[in-house]
Amino acid sequence: MKVSVIIVNYNTAGYLKSCIDSVNKFEREIEKEFVIVDNNSEDNSKDIINGLVSLDNNVKSVLLESNHGFAYANNKGVEVCSGDYILILNPDVQFTESIFELLINLAGDSGIGALGAKLYGEKGDFQYRYYQKHPSLMQYLLFYSVLSKPFIGRVKFENLFLNPGISKTEKTLQSVPQIPGAFIFLRKEIYSEFKGFNESFFLFFEDVDLSFRISEKYKLCLADIKVVHTGASSMMSDNYKIYGYYVLSMLNFYRSNYSYVMYLVLKSVIMINTLLKITVESFKKLFGIDKPGIMKVHKYILSNL
Repeated sequence: MKVSVIIVNYNTAGYLKSCIDSVNKFEREIEKEFVIVDNNSEDNSKDIINGLVSLDNNVKSVLLESNHGFAYANNKGVEVCSGDYILILNPDVQFTESIFELLINLAGDSGIGALGAKLYGEKGDFQYRYYQKHPSLMQYLLFYSVLSKPFIGRVKFENLFLNPGISKTEKTLQSVPQIPGAFIFLRKEIYSEFKGFNESFFLFFEDVDLSFRISEKYKLCLADIKVVHTGASSMMSDNYKIYGYYVLSMLNFYRSNYSYVMYLVLKSVIMINTLLKITVESFKKLFGIDKPGIMKVHKYILSNL
């Protein structure tokens, strides 16, 4: 019985060894393998990966010649893995306890589709923001549009439209609407049943999409296990694009999972918001207030709608 740990790497060479070392430290009894998929990194990742492969027979590598995104890379990793169970794991995650035996036992329940872990930051803060309700028009309007300023950080509205009510102290399994891509544990047969990640997602919402599809047939659960997650360690250098990728990926989620009418409504709202932001920023520029990053990101969204 083997667990295949799939780690997608993009310019995160500094995390890889410590991530693998932490798994090996706590998981000595369960047979396992690591499959590192490199998304054509520009740092010294390939040298680090080759070194890890040469030192450990349980480490495999897939070195991609171009970056097609997180979803594509994970699917490539699963293609070469041999485990009965799969753990999708970010390189910036550290194990703090032995958890594979518990996860395997829980995943044996035929009604459970996938399991997540409780993500904590390096300073011990529980990362609530990684657990959210399914995407909705209200989420976009209140937290990602020109209307968002009065609502961001307001607990009442976040509880209504974002937070699914996760408890960090709950000892039993908690049902969740989606599992963060930093840590997803599931049977390989489940992954294959749903054909893995949807490769039309480049960055963001690929985990939400997979969770949504699995949840239509199986339960998604958060186990009472803790891992340390640095977070956002592999974001690309063009930071102005991050918001753009997020919004366009949300729209892609609508196109892939919701009705065509709902997709058209969100697309129209995004277009109005984008045109409004471009107009406002152009007007402000006349008065010497220039924020080129904001203009860039909204032109990027507009060009890709």
